[in-house]
Amino acid sequence: MSKFITLDARWTNRAAAASRTLFAAIAVSLLSACTGLTSSPGSAPATVSMDPDQAEKSYLDRANRQALTRDRVTVSVAALRDDESAASFGLPMAERGVQPVWVKIENRSALPYWFMPAFMDRDFYSAREAAYLFHSGAGGASAAQIERKLTERQIKVHVAPGQTVSGFVYTNLTRGIKLINVELLGARHVLRFDFARELPGGNFDYQTVDPERLYQPERRKRVDLSSLGAELEKLPCCTTNAKGTEQGDPLNLVMVGSEHDVLVALVRAGWDFTETINASSVGRMISVFAFGGAYRTSPVSALHFDGRQQDFSMQRARASISQRNHLRLWLTPLQVGDAPVWIGQISRDIGVKVTTHSPTLTTHVIDPDVDEARDYLLQDMLMTSNVARWGYAAGVGQASPDQPRANLAADPYFTDGRRLVLFVAQSPRAMQDAEFVQWHPDDCDPAKPREARRHCAR
Repeated sequence: MSKFITLDARWTNRAAAASRTLFAAIAVSLLSACTGLTSSPGSAPATVSMDPDQAEKSYLDRANRQALTRDRVTVSVAALRDDESAASFGLPMAERGVQPVWVKIENRSALPYWFMPAFMDRDFYSAREAAYLFHSGAGGASAAQIERKLTERQIKVHVAPGQTVSGFVYTNLTRGIKLINVELLGARHVLRFDFARELPGGNFDYQTVDPERLYQPERRKRVDLSSLGAELEKLPCCTTNAKGTEQGDPLNLVMVGSEHDVLVALVRAGWDFTETINASSVGRMISVFAFGGAYRTSPVSALHFDGRQQDFSMQRARASISQRNHLRLWLTPLQVGDAPVWIGQISRDIGVKVTTHSPTLTTHVIDPDVDEARDYLLQDMLMTSNVARWGYAAGVGQASPDQPRANLAADPYFTDGRRLVLFVAQSPRAMQDAEFVQWHPDDCDPAKPREARRHCAR
């Protein structure tokens, strides 16, 4: 038996290598065709365009504009931009993947608190660890000088009653939206301050669309919670190609909330932004697939709803570029109160194949059980306290494993026909406090088989 297993593994490895070689050959020609595409503006190294005083004024102004106060404790934060950190520290911090976050804590209460940087970034750098990245010297500074500078400017964690402390946490570099969580531990309770800061850099698809301009006021439609299910059922079942002549993956996801709130919730749950397709991202994707490695923000191909490609997409990637969960979202004309309604598509990529159904001759292979990826997102969002309400609405239409439908890449899929609906929580909401909405009472019909009642909460 072990002989056959070994031979099978060798065959699999050879097949994988041959697949990579074929992809690389195809990719070289694609990259040549992409020479007219622009490169990502976020990939260029930072240059120092300000002096230390200007840098300090710049990040302090941002911090002071958005301070938060709870229980007589005020916290203000600022994630330094590339040029600010270079000017402030005299070191190319961003090039080494380090992003200093300035934190100020004013404790006007009668209680002591302890600041916990690990809640901001579990993998943050200690001052000496960050300094060691520059031990070759920078700007003539010695290793000892660099270490002293970063150590002296690192924030102190104990905040006594009536005391104000300020300083830096050396976090990992983030592009797009950076979540900054400041947790202060008291003797019997915790104060939590959540900040979301959009940063320059990167070249992400969500930055290319202004949702406010997508629909004229006369097209927008306000609905209440009880009628939302019926309105969602009227929307198309599936994505389409650019011409709208062929159906693609099912529209099996709905999210309710502002663009900012939806993006922040997904980032908090560990999802990554998606880069636009340009020469830089195509080149990196080719390199990663051909030689191995991860690419957490790799581009996502276009699918269409209401005559346009996705407004933005997000992903959770594994160590291999061929495996990831990814979702696409489009704004709809619907609103629940003032909250916009987004229709989406979510699936799990499990591999890569060569195909004539894609203009790039390659595409990801999806797990045919698209409900699994849909329900994974529910679990992920509940686990990270991001859900205010949730439920399931009709509109996709059932497809069984025995009679699956196919997407635009000819991948089969099956589904129970429901759309997951998530109302994004604007502040952390415990899983047990998330309200379940039952839009289809017949889901609870006792005459139905047990499997057919899986969306009943009674």
